[in-house]
Amino acid sequence: MRRRRSAAGRVLAATAAAELLAVEGLFAALPLAVCAAALFFLPLRRRLPLTTLCATLPAMLTGHMWLPSMVAMLEMASGRSRHRTAVACALLFAAAACPWPVWEFASMTRQEILTSVEAAALMSTGPTALGLLVATRGELRARLAELTATREREQHLESERAVARERARLAREMHDTIAHHVGIIAVQAGALRAAETDAWKRDTAESIRRHGVQALEELRDMVGVLRASDPAAARSAGRTGLDGLRDLADGSLLEVALDVAELRTAPAGEVENAVFRIVQESLNNVRKHAPGARVAVRVAPGPDGCSLTVEVGNSAPPGAARPPAPHPGPDPAGAGLPGGGYGLVGLRERAELLGGSLSATRSPEGGFLVRAVLPL
Repeated sequence: MRRRRSAAGRVLAATAAAELLAVEGLFAALPLAVCAAALFFLPLRRRLPLTTLCATLPAMLTGHMWLPSMVAMLEMASGRSRHRTAVACALLFAAAACPWPVWEFASMTRQEILTSVEAAALMSTGPTALGLLVATRGELRARLAELTATREREQHLESERAVARERARLAREMHDTIAHHVGIIAVQAGALRAAETDAWKRDTAESIRRHGVQALEELRDMVGVLRASDPAAARSAGRTGLDGLRDLADGSLLEVALDVAELRTAPAGEVENAVFRIVQESLNNVRKHAPGARVAVRVAPGPDGCSLTVEVGNSAPPGAARPPAPHPGPDPAGAGLPGGGYGLVGLRERAELLGGSLSATRSPEGGFLVRAVLPL
């Protein structure tokens, strides 16, 4: 838009200069100087429209140079002040209707006066109408932009409301289905522990009950987040840290060697939570795909001191004749456990969101190693 207006301004200035050159031999030095001054003030029409109009009116009085005053009037009318526009239009009409020299008005016939007034009306109202049209078009463009922005905001708010409704629906489904089944498991495990006399079975039932209760607590937190749509609650829900790794290893039903090095700088809450989830998912995979295997968990700062390295490696399961596949079929200890194949994918996405990386490779001895590097 600015480029088009600048190009139009240059064309108008060149046309006005050509108009001056075409009539320079028809009048004396003073009118020629007045017309030259009108050309000098023409580039100032956008910053000082009224001053430019007043400076170009003497050139219109000569009757040989009309374009600078008309251009200044157009710029004046495209502003916001309607009162100043009316005053400027009246001045332009008076200058266009007045002959040069002024005293020749007394010798003009009625037809000449009417013709002069008609031409002055056209030269004053024409640029004024065009300027008002430009101003109206600008106002319409601004109003259209405002309406478009308002519509986009409304669409955004409607999208947020739709997301909130869907989150509430998911929260209801999670509470009505998952909580029901997990609650039954926890209650039956507690009853089994109370009725069982065998020590190993009692401990197993207690472990099942404890995990069920913990799952219910985390589920309630997540359901609360889904219902409330609270960012602070979302950041804190389900958040666990490095201090929970020992309990996680003890309750994993696996032989886990845990090594957590002392850190000089405490990692952020998101990093601690990611470490916990990486270890948790890795232990779940070992329990499903390599039951009985020994597991080594190591959490230590990286060589550069600006990153945190998490390694979860397991040996080959007892009696394995070949290295296990990354996703083998169900085994006796993990029979019936569902696996969607998204565990490692989710861990890799979690690490990448924090600016880190995660890899999962098979060891030559038949085990598996999950290694993640997260920024501190």
